[in-house]
Formats: sequence, C-alpha cells, structure tokens
Amino acid sequence: MALTFLGADLNPLNRRNPAVVNLVIICAGVWILTSLISLFLPSAANALMFMPHWHFFAYQPWSVFTYIFLHDGFFHLFYNMLWLFFIGSILEEMTGKKHIWRLFIGGGIVGALLFMLFNNLLGVGGEMARMVGASGGVTAVIVGAAVMFPTYRVMLFGILPVELVWIAIFRVVLDLLGASGPGNQGGYICHLGGAAFGLSYMMHTKGTINIPGVDAIGHFLRNMFADKKSKPKRSARVSINQTRSTGNPKSGVSQEEIDRILDKINATGYDSLTAQEKDKLFKAGE
Repeated sequence: MALTFLGADLNPLNRRNPAVVNLVIICAGVWILTSLISLFLPSAANALMFMPHWHFFAYQPWSVFTYIFLHDGFFHLFYNMLWLFFIGSILEEMTGKKHIWRLFIGGGIVGALLFMLFNNLLGVGGEMARMVGASGGVTAVIVGAAVMFPTYRVMLFGILPVELVWIAIFRVVLDLLGASGPGNQGGYICHLGGAAFGLSYMMHTKGTINIPGVDAIGHFLRNMFADKKSKPKRSARVSINQTRSTGNPKSGVSQEEIDRILDKINATGYDSLTAQEKDKLFKAGE
C-alpha cells in the first residue's frame, strides 16, 4: 500500500509524481535522515558536504552531487523547496518533467564548480569552506523558467502580478550583491553558477547554442529513475534542437502545434490559452 500525503505518493522514485514533488520529497527525506543521524554521529554528514578546496575535494569528489540534497536547518530547506515547488511547477506543467531534473542537478553541479574555481584561485571562503543546499539547482530552475516563458505572470502574495523574467532578474541581482559582500560569498557564487547554467541550458534547448553532453546526462538521469518493470514512456519534445520533429505521436499533437502554443504563452501568458490548448500541452508533456 502506497504512503501518500496531499495526493502525492511519498515514494520519491514514483514516476507518476511531478518531478518537483519527488525532488521535495528527496530533499526533505535526506534532511530528516541526516538530522537524526547527527544526533548520534555529529560529523556523519561531512562526507556528503561540498568542500571546494582541491586538497579535500580530491578525497570526496562525489560531494559535488550529494551536497545538493543536504540543508543546514529547516528554514534553509523550506525556502529552497518553496521556490522550487512554485516556479518549478509552472515550468513542469508546460514542458514536462525532464527539464526540472536537468536544471536542478546541472545547476547544482555547475554552481559548486564555479565556487570551487573562485575558492582555489582567489581564496573565496577559505581553505576550510563547506557548502550544502539546493540553491544552485533551484536558481537554475527559476532562470530556466524565465527564459522559456518570460512573460508568464505569477501572483506574488496573491495580489501582485509579476512576470517570471523580473523574478529571475531580481534573484540574480540579489546574488550579485551577495557575492560582492562579506558573508556567504560561496553560496551566492553557487547561485550565480546555477543561473548561468539555467540560461545556457534553455538556450541549448531552444537551439540557440549547443552544449555538448547535456542531452547525454539527461538520458542518464531518466534511465536512472525509470521504472524497470515496465517500458518507460517518452516525454514529448516541447522545445528541441533538431529541425525535424513530429512531436509526440501517442498524444496526437504535432511539434508545430506545440510550438504555436508556446509562442502564444510567451506573447500573452498561460492564462490566455483555451481549454483545448491547455489539454494539448498537458498531453504533450506526459
């Protein structure tokens, strides 16, 4: 019997869940588990934290990935997951799951590597610097959503309509100011690395630029979380690099129709879609 909460299966590998839900479950579960373990072994999580100085990174290179799922306290986790859920859900609803995973993991890794560069070349953070948190990946999701749907409007506090592009710009400006300040420079640099990845990835997805290896990493992640008991379903290519595509044959929606709907969202917002257009976009993203 599946364990559910608010309609979501708490199994983080359940492919029927939205990707953002699975990521929230994973991050929350890791935080709970590491918090309990730290009561008895306070230094147990050190092997999973990202330590950018090359002396330490050489002994635990896996930390460039594992640190993404660690958080320093409840509110650190809460704010990251809040951003991820609300902005990520917009992107996932209109383009499917694959972009969420790639942006989240890729943004976290690129953010860590950028901090590592600044730490080893300029000494930012010091030799004993450590880092945890999903902020780099979350920033990549925010910027990626803004690049894909810049004019999509969200209601801040339920009263103030703001386009995604302005939310992303505001976030990046805050990170630039933070990176030039005296505190948590490494964290802000990581955010900026995630933002750069989010921008580059979506430009790659739209075919504006080409980033070698991104699609291969995406296929690896998809296969890693695929249901081995049944043949996995392919996601529709909502925005692709190739010049030829027929969309998703199973959904009956052509790539040309998908592109037309996405152009309409960019021009007038998601709320301007008809019920039929929303249904087509949903089917294409399955």
